[in-house]
Amino acid sequence: MTEDWGFVRAADMARTIDGSFELSWIAEIESAWQTADLDNGTFGFILSMADGRRLYWRYTADDAEAGRAEDFDSVELAVGETPAAPDDARWYDPTRLNKRLAVMRRFA
Repeated sequence: MTEDWGFVRAADMARTIDGSFELSWIAEIESAWQTADLDNGTFGFILSMADGRRLYWRYTADDAEAGRAEDFDSVELAVGETPAAPDDARWYDPTRLNKRLAVMRRFA
């Protein structure tokens, strides 16, 4: 599983929970982490929103392609707050994801 796939699924689930959600509400992805193997993945995204809020999205997929459970949670963060990630999480630079977000906005 890739971080791109995790973000796309998280954004899709955000739309499912809030039918009015728009990708344009996300100003940028501040930071991100993932834990993944061939069948399962957990992803965390800290988002700066266009209205000044910060959100933390956590998306988990337990082999979703095989019809297993997915889970999504969105929490508002305080300024400077960073939620804990699993011990085996790999934090990464979200530059590529921000480029993906820009492309996704054009097609939303």
